[in-house]
Amino acid sequence: MVRLSETFRSVVRTPYGLDYSDGESLCSSTSSSLHSNARNTKAGVGKNTISSDFSSASCASSSYSSSPDSSSSLLTNIIRRQRGGGGETTTKNQMVAYSSSEPPSKAVSFAKDVFAGTCGGITVTLLGHPFDTVKVLLQTQSSTNPAYSGAVDAATKVLKSEGIGGLYKGVMSPLAGQMFFRATLFFAYARAKEWVGVSPDDPLSYCKAGGLAWFAGSFFESPIDLFKSQSQQQILRAKADPSFVPQSMASSVKDAVKYMGPRGPWYGMGATLARNLPAGSVYFGVFENTKNWFAARNEDGKASNAEICFSGGLGGIFYWSFFYPIDVIKSAVMTDKLNPAERRFKGYGDAIGALYKEGGVGRFYRGLFPCLLRASPANAGMLFTVDYIRRIID
Repeated sequence: MVRLSETFRSVVRTPYGLDYSDGESLCSSTSSSLHSNARNTKAGVGKNTISSDFSSASCASSSYSSSPDSSSSLLTNIIRRQRGGGGETTTKNQMVAYSSSEPPSKAVSFAKDVFAGTCGGITVTLLGHPFDTVKVLLQTQSSTNPAYSGAVDAATKVLKSEGIGGLYKGVMSPLAGQMFFRATLFFAYARAKEWVGVSPDDPLSYCKAGGLAWFAGSFFESPIDLFKSQSQQQILRAKADPSFVPQSMASSVKDAVKYMGPRGPWYGMGATLARNLPAGSVYFGVFENTKNWFAARNEDGKASNAEICFSGGLGGIFYWSFFYPIDVIKSAVMTDKLNPAERRFKGYGDAIGALYKEGGVGRFYRGLFPCLLRASPANAGMLFTVDYIRRIID
């Protein structure tokens, strides 16, 4: 009996260093329980088990306050016993300790979100950038003397004149920036889901978390879009003026800071937020609720890979279908000259008025087709990649 008590004391300790004030009374209860179990064992009852509850294990440890460097604190705070059925069995000469799984630290959680988001950013950039180039060219070309008749014509002419590299014009900005943007976006989304308390029973909760996440991500996305758009616009300028000498992306960054100061890289941030806050809410809301809808109808309670891709693609289509006109305005502002003295538009209001005069309401939907072609595969690939990576590393 004494030996058994000493075994409990040496093995079972509270993992958080708690010191119970009522340890004597608790251990008194434990001692009685152990005496009773001993009598039962002699009587032939429970010959192959030690009747030691979770509660008695806790009592046996409560008379001690565990020191921070106690090695037994890493062992366990649970001693299980099996009465029939599957699992581990313990005999009267055997005791099994189970390690308790501790929640991952904030640093580990942050690293996982960053890694998954970075992989998603690379995926969406490589899949979607050619479509994005065509979209920007159609959005910003002259209405009176258009260089391209449509998406196919634009893609064909760019490939003919510049090869595949032309469709990836300006890709370094989003490729480098998307790693930071998507890492920030998905880390912010994970934290926003915790803060909002998302639930399949509350579909709007995912929309709230998505809006908050995209607000944070916009501070990274806006500079990426600005310098990407400036690079893509050079294709049109070179086509209109053979003597035009394209600028490097570094030159665009220098000009932005030169003419507008530290806020230069965030030129067009207002339009980015105006698009991203509602669009991000719809994007994540559609994705998560569609995925949950599939999961609820599957026997294992999980959405399949194909269903996750479909959910991501549908979220991307909703994102762009509803808020595309804001993106047209943003592109018009971001592809304007960085030098304020040379700009075509004085502000957002002026840009809206000028675009409307060019083609009415339809002007705000120019380039929608390649955008929707891009939205489905790019967003499906990105959200599937993020979801898949998290499943692997979690």
